[in-house]
Amino acid sequence: PPNQKKIMNRRFKSFILSLFFAAAFGLAAAPLAAQQIETGFLDRVVLVNKHEYRYQVFVPREFTRRKMWPVIIVLHGGGTYGSDGIRPTDGGFGRVIRSSRSGFPAIVIFPQAHADGTPGWQLEGGEAAMAALSRSIKEFNGDPKRVVLTGYSAGGNGTWSLAMRFPERFAAIVPICSFISKFKGVASKVDYPALAP
Repeated sequence: PPNQKKIMNRRFKSFILSLFFAAAFGLAAAPLAAQQIETGFLDRVVLVNKHEYRYQVFVPREFTRRKMWPVIIVLHGGGTYGSDGIRPTDGGFGRVIRSSRSGFPAIVIFPQAHADGTPGWQLEGGEAAMAALSRSIKEFNGDPKRVVLTGYSAGGNGTWSLAMRFPERFAAIVPICSFISKFKGVASKVDYPALAP
């Protein structure tokens, strides 16, 4: 019957229109899904003088771009020099963040200086740490006025070294078990020149 054909045509057109809108919505939603921010410990890399420096950035699970985040940069000690970019998160501050049930409300950067026999943070490793800091502030909406620099042992020495060279970049420093006089690394056997007489 003619009425049944009209009903069938309307249903078919309605079905086609529904498919069109579903496809259009799916295509529009794809870029939004791609823009979702990863959280947790993320692998990153910077190049300094054509050398690759791997590092980790911790991004809190409640991260949003609608606010600026405080930033902490953590310099490892002499026993953690290397190029994997992961070992600096194994102990100390990384362990504290992993064990926190309530989360940690800051962007935390864990750079890694190379095991090249040099006093890492005083030289190219320090440049790599500053490059990782700049990139992380930009990538994760870090607040450049709320940057805290900390480090343990050789990282404490690096804390003093970077704070002396870039005092305008840090709101506070927390050197732990650090040294500023001439020192030979216990774990690394690296000779560290004095930062002060």
